[in-house]
Amino acid sequence: MKPANTAPAAPQLRLLLAGLVLLLSVGLARGQGGAVLRKDLKTDFGAVGDGKTNDQLAFERAAAFFNKRAKETPAPTASAVLRIPKGVYLVGRQDEANQGVNVLHLVGCRNLTVTGDDSASTEIRYVDNQRYGSFDPATKRRFDAPNAYFTDGKYAVSVGLCLVLQECDNVRVAKLNINGNSPHTVVGGHWGDTGIQLNFDGIFVRNSRRVILSQLALHHFGRDGIQVLNQLAKSLDDPQREGIVLENSTCNYNGRQGLSLTGVNGFRAVNCSFSHTGQVIVSSIGKALVSSPAAGVDLEPQDGFVTNVDLENCRFVDNAGQGIVSDRPEGNYPASTKNIVISNSLAWGITNWSAWISQPGVLFRDCRFYGAFVHGCKAATPADATRFIGCTFEDRPYHGKPAYGPFTLHSESYARSMSFTNCQFIGTHGYLIHAVPAATDTASLFHLRGCTFLFDYTQPPQGSYDKILGAVFSGNNAFRDGPHRTSAHRSALMLGSGGVVGTTVLRAPGSLQLLAPNTYCLVQSGLDIGRQPAHARDSALVLVANNNALVINETPGKVPELYIGPTSRLVVKKGGALEILRNTKVTIAGQLVIEDGAYFFRDPLAKFAMVGKGRLRVSPKALLTKHPRLYSTYY
Repeated sequence: MKPANTAPAAPQLRLLLAGLVLLLSVGLARGQGGAVLRKDLKTDFGAVGDGKTNDQLAFERAAAFFNKRAKETPAPTASAVLRIPKGVYLVGRQDEANQGVNVLHLVGCRNLTVTGDDSASTEIRYVDNQRYGSFDPATKRRFDAPNAYFTDGKYAVSVGLCLVLQECDNVRVAKLNINGNSPHTVVGGHWGDTGIQLNFDGIFVRNSRRVILSQLALHHFGRDGIQVLNQLAKSLDDPQREGIVLENSTCNYNGRQGLSLTGVNGFRAVNCSFSHTGQVIVSSIGKALVSSPAAGVDLEPQDGFVTNVDLENCRFVDNAGQGIVSDRPEGNYPASTKNIVISNSLAWGITNWSAWISQPGVLFRDCRFYGAFVHGCKAATPADATRFIGCTFEDRPYHGKPAYGPFTLHSESYARSMSFTNCQFIGTHGYLIHAVPAATDTASLFHLRGCTFLFDYTQPPQGSYDKILGAVFSGNNAFRDGPHRTSAHRSALMLGSGGVVGTTVLRAPGSLQLLAPNTYCLVQSGLDIGRQPAHARDSALVLVANNNALVINETPGKVPELYIGPTSRLVVKKGGALEILRNTKVTIAGQLVIEDGAYFFRDPLAKFAMVGKGRLRVSPKALLTKHPRLYSTYY
């Protein structure tokens, strides 16, 4: 007789085997992905965090532990967390060679989170009296080199980098207040090409992927809050994006930049501030610690590329340099920037330009520029051109300080094909726009679609006038008074290039409306209205309202043309004025309408021609003379 239950029944056997397989798979998974390894900076590495003890060595021990783990553990490394409990952790150590030792230098780490409890209560702060700059190696005293460019390494003294991510993957850093304590630094002489170009950054990312920096405050560093220097991309169009994210963080009151992007393919910053660079007074020198370009954000490729960058809902305010800078060096250099989008952001320049852009591939969407934007890209293709969509340019004061520059936008023979769509320009104290393309061929002209220009002065600006010397208008564009204008002074606007015919173009469908009273608009070398519309019913309209004057002027040696296309009109309303000066060729294929009470001056040497159904309609009650106040003085 068989003993009972000596072997499991078939269904039970299958269930047991399945359980064994499950346990084995879990064990293997824990061996590879593993349970999360959790370490505490205080309990595991000996930090104190009392705001009195120097905890530099605790951070160095933590870095050594995770670096060894990354080196000895084959990929994929199990997830790990380094917790930095709330407290104030003093750091800072300069070695015998006068170089600052990095605080938490992570190399090759994967799947790691470094987190404080929150950025309000977890602070990493450099100790007082760290030396930074050029010092005499013998006397240890400040050394001021006689030459501006100085790079003798024997004199260089750095503070070091607080957090370094070198060749890391899938690392998150969060909830920390990282304080460089620059006001209490002992500052030496200049070193490098300008200012002090030595290590003193909050976070330095080097050749790393999938990095998230969240809820951080990085401030009072002698150089950068954050620098990203990846050289992983093999080309401008490398499809392998690096996935660097900065969110809900501030990089304020640093010496050179809030953020330097010197190499990256795939970076996103959202809800961040990069402000007040170069605005911190250092007690040891009695002035600000500042190094050029002293910007909020610098997009400056170094032997690589800066591509696929998104800056969303960010602030670039009150920097000693530009709010945003991306400057292309002079010469025939290949493009190294592409697909840079800055959206829903504020750039406010008080002592410098709000933004300086000359590198290709930059798009601004729904941004506000308070203080002048300068330059634009000398684009080789339309994709390279600097573009603005839904942006506002205004000379708005900052806490009683005037915004920078006499214009809200200043581009003098620098950019090609720069475009503005649904933008507005508001002048409250200064002029609106100084826009001169780098060339006057049609492809190089600036493009303005659906833009509004508001004269909103309480006092008239002095010494200049608004200029758009080469532009293609489309959509509905208008020059009008703002709601606060109380000054009745004469505003002057110049359109078109004096050297080339046909540099002011209104395409159909579109309109150009002169609605701001006391505005004198001089058009050089002709005005082209609605030539060759894309669709038969598309029309273009130029409207000259009451107390506005439109003057078509010749340039010596050139024959300007006022051309009105077959579906288009130029209408002068009551109190408005149109002057056609000598040698101008007027071709009317549509309609030129001078209404009751409008002023119309036609030089005897101007030549009129009607084409097709073109009509010149001058009301019997029109005034055949120049406007009594808004008149030209050429002839």
